[in-house]
Amino acid sequence: MADKQTYTFSNEIDTVEVSSLGAKIIVIPQEREDIYVEYDNPKNTPEFCAVLSGKTLTLKESFSFSIFGSKPAEGYTITVFLPLRTFENIRIKTASGGVEVGEVSAENFTLNTASGNININAFFNNVKLQSASGNITLTNPLANNRDVVSLDKEGTPVYTAQSLSVCTVSGNAAVSGYRTELFTVHSVSGKTAIDGISGRGQVSVTSGSVDISYAEWNNDLSVSLISGNVKVTLPENSGIALTVNGVSGSVRTDLGQAKGSFMNLGKGTSGDFGGENKHKLDASLTSGMVTVAQA
Repeated sequence: MADKQTYTFSNEIDTVEVSSLGAKIIVIPQEREDIYVEYDNPKNTPEFCAVLSGKTLTLKESFSFSIFGSKPAEGYTITVFLPLRTFENIRIKTASGGVEVGEVSAENFTLNTASGNININAFFNNVKLQSASGNITLTNPLANNRDVVSLDKEGTPVYTAQSLSVCTVSGNAAVSGYRTELFTVHSVSGKTAIDGISGRGQVSVTSGSVDISYAEWNNDLSVSLISGNVKVTLPENSGIALTVNGVSGSVRTDLGQAKGSFMNLGKGTSGDFGGENKHKLDASLTSGMVTVAQA
């Protein structure tokens, strides 16, 4: 049985990269000012290394050529303890094994996963999530926090991310509490749910379903749908300047109607619906259904 490997880094580091073949990746905060890493694998493979290059720390698993094709053990971990400060970049890449991220802080967060269950409970200014399969959950722990954590130039709390990108091939993704300036969703199949969003939005769906619920309707939204369903839920007094183009499919909405009383709109539709707080909704449809509903 291999011994647990531990590493401590007190260097000035602004980027942390973690790459796994089979280990579950755990990234959590600590009150210490250094970075502490534990690699707990009962087997001698895969190989694990920690490389410090400039201000970038890379932690990764790899197979040597002689054991190419070997399968990693199951149920082991790479645990990274980060100090309570904001990093420039946190990047995570995993083949399987899953990921758990606690309330750490970074300007930019990137995740690329082939499979496994991903659970992220943290706020980042720019978030990019890519998944081939498995399930992703992203939660902003500051969404309901009334305490001031950071201030803008006017002295008001800032909990709005600059950008959010969610790209899934299959499996499910759920995002909650992330107000943004810009968000993009690309789904090939599976189910994606975005709750408590704001900002300019771009949604592209091949099949499957995307459910978007706005905390604040404050910018335009474009939807490109080949098949499947997209549902958009808007706050009170919201309206849309709707344009529908494409081959087939339809948009249905109860904006301007009694709640739950939907009208169906086909290609060629152009007009305003709903309340005074209007923004553009452009729908390009091959088939499928876009639903725009009152909250």
